[in-house]
Amino acid sequence: MSPANVQHFLVLYDVRAGEATVESFGSEYERAVSAYEATEREHRWDENLEVVLLGSDSRETLERTHSSYFRLMDKHLDQVIARELEALGLR
Repeated sequence: MSPANVQHFLVLYDVRAGEATVESFGSEYERAVSAYEATEREHRWDENLEVVLLGSDSRETLERTHSSYFRLMDKHLDQVIARELEALGLR
């Protein structure tokens, strides 16, 4: 993949929910970095949110290569249930 083909994605991963939201910036690297820095500052104290800026040739590739950020029910369901039980004081 050449630098000209890199697409930039800002990923906000909610650890507790096991869900990610993704904002695409296309090839606009500077805009992506600015958004990343602002989002990181805004959520710096939130231990349940991971903020990452990733580059890939497509969103599909991103979801495949960074699958831990994308909710896969079979993979995360047991973790989500355990966290919810713990939050409720049932575990």
